[in-house]
Amino acid sequence: MKTMIRKLPLILVCGTFAVLIIISYCSNMETIDKPVYDYYLESFQSDTGASNAVTAIYLNYRIFDTIFEALLLLLSVIAVIHLSWERDDDEF
Repeated sequence: MKTMIRKLPLILVCGTFAVLIIISYCSNMETIDKPVYDYYLESFQSDTGASNAVTAIYLNYRIFDTIFEALLLLLSVIAVIHLSWERDDDEF
């Protein structure tokens, strides 16, 4: 029971963070007149200088998205590892 009480603040922080991300994502929906893929296919070479559209999208247009996805995955793994450890109160 004590270990659950000790983990409660971490669970609340993670839950709050998840809710804020969902609210932020839902509130930033934009409508685009022209489909995005048309824009990417027409202008990826002049915008980025890349010869491949997939490379231009992944490494130039969406670099911050890629970095933050990797960071979020890392934080999720750390949280799962931290919450899955069972500790005895005698150790402290």
